Amino acid sequence: MLAGAAAALSIMVVGGAARAEPSFDCKAASTPVEKAICADPKLADADREIADLYKSLQDLSGTADRDRLRAEQRSWLAQRNQCATAAAPSPCLGPVLDTRRTALSESMPKAVAAMSAIVDGIPGDPAGAAKRLGEIRGELGKGWNAYLLRFGPSPDRAKAEALLREAITGIEDSYARETASGVDLATDDGFLTALRVVSDEVEMAWPCSVMEKRGAAAWKAMEPLYGSNRDNFGAYPACPDDKALLATPAWKTVDDLLAPMLEAASNRTGTIRFATYRQMGIDRMKSAVDPRLFLADQGADQGADAPQLPQLVKDASGWSNPRWIAPGWGDSLRKGVDGTVTAWTPQIATRYGIPAAEARKIAEAVAAQGLNGSIGLITDNLELQKDTRLPDWLRGSWSWSGGGAEDPPFNAPAGKARIDETGICIGNECTGYDVAGQGEDAVFDPKEVPGGVKLAANAASQAVSLAPVSAGGSLTVVPLAGGNLLVTGTAKPVVLKREGK
Repeated sequence: MLAGAAAALSIMVVGGAARAEPSFDCKAASTPVEKAICADPKLADADREIADLYKSLQDLSGTADRDRLRAEQRSWLAQRNQCATAAAPSPCLGPVLDTRRTALSESMPKAVAAMSAIVDGIPGDPAGAAKRLGEIRGELGKGWNAYLLRFGPSPDRAKAEALLREAITGIEDSYARETASGVDLATDDGFLTALRVVSDEVEMAWPCSVMEKRGAAAWKAMEPLYGSNRDNFGAYPACPDDKALLATPAWKTVDDLLAPMLEAASNRTGTIRFATYRQMGIDRMKSAVDPRLFLADQGADQGADAPQLPQLVKDASGWSNPRWIAPGWGDSLRKGVDGTVTAWTPQIATRYGIPAAEARKIAEAVAAQGLNGSIGLITDNLELQKDTRLPDWLRGSWSWSGGGAEDPPFNAPAGKARIDETGICIGNECTGYDVAGQGEDAVFDPKEVPGGVKLAANAASQAVSLAPVSAGGSLTVVPLAGGNLLVTGTAKPVVLKREGK
């Protein structure tokens, strides 16, 4: 969302065509340069982006850097305006605008990093950080000034909340602004969540010192907010995760057991999956920085709402759908989880100088949270008890001719298909399917049977509806007399002729 503030382009529809608007009013354009920019959508795009980047940099900069930026911008404008003397201003303007846009774009990460460095210096020199933050006039400066007022050596909660509300008001993205406005600033996690949304406007990664100092509330603020692909864009804290418990080889054995189902479940759900991915990423990093935070309170039992490891393992070990679960899978999961917790326990005990029993409780809490996200996504999107493999009578080699189904996968005029227990392959292109309904539960309308096509005697009881594992439409397949198949549920039914098992 360097995104929202820095790189947004303003588009309007004029006479049915999309036209970019520059940073100024084209109706008031008077110079040859301004008129050339207004006449060329690419130049207008570049001008708008330069203006947005310049404003964002001004908002992120202290007094000295703002003065420097202002001088650079004036010098560049003078260079840009020299294009008025060119035989054709537009060819002259293109490289000039591109060069400035590139320079400003490359300055944005540096400005954000400078802000992070100021924030990282708060614990060691709060007064110095306050002075530097006081020079920064944009929303991010206000937000971190509010942080200092809330958590610094001279706290003033009322002023902190008022200043953070002012920063929230300046968020350009309306949905993000509404999200930040809806949290309770009186609580630490609400206050930090709002500050995170302000920080996300320029993709600022919080220094790890903030996470270490603010603990559970800061990690809560980093969790998914939107339940959509927006959760994919917010920056993660700048914490090392090379020692993450949830990234150890021991835990990878558990992840590998769940991976095929997690992939299939992800393919079947919408953008809400990005919220799960965000939570997994935050949990992994937190397991490196301070695994003790996975307990509701240090030294206390887990809260009632926290995921409970024994129940998670018991439920998952009871899955039985052979589409996903091989013989012995449940035992492998139990052994994998127990082995991982056992391996983590002495590491945690040594790291924090605590008894093994307490360390094991922490290890179990980390494992529970590590399982919780994957299992939640899987159980929400996959049938884990009934056998959803494609039935034997459907498997084998098939062909069709005389016109396809008009919808994938049988949309070619003619072709060959291979169907196995998990999917349908046309050439090298394979699509995974699950049985979503059979017999009375299959979506089949006898009116879709073409003239001259005869159903098998047991067609109604054997008909199966197939749901794609990833993208694509559902199909219903019914057996025909003579061993062939009829595929319905597409724009045009198609008959498959058996060529072999």
